Amino acid sequence: MKVPEEVEILLDDLDEENISSILKKWDEIVSVRKKINDLEEMLKTKIRTYLKERKWDRYMDDDTKISVTISTQKRDSIDSKQLKVMLTDAQLSQVMRTTTFEKLSIMTPESRERIKKFVKK
Repeated sequence: MKVPEEVEILLDDLDEENISSILKKWDEIVSVRKKINDLEEMLKTKIRTYLKERKWDRYMDDDTKISVTISTQKRDSIDSKQLKVMLTDAQLSQVMRTTTFEKLSIMTPESRERIKKFVKK
């Protein structure tokens, strides 16, 4: 992984006594982070598309030992304005709103090891 050396390179000409220098470096790092986040989202979209085209909801790559899972989840929310007006069970069921969404989970060997510390067998 190349991250530590590249982070040091980003901070090479940082003048810790000059707030302008610090702010300039902060701005550079924020822009790099934004680009990296955009690239990550683009790759996640490509992974999701790849799996959807094949109608797969999970995949384990033997070379990298990275697993990918698409799980469908639901989220319920209550319209509080309607709740104030409607108080019976029948009326309460009318104001329930169900949203369905998918969650993409990418698991690396390192993250799998971290999770093992928290999961009880």
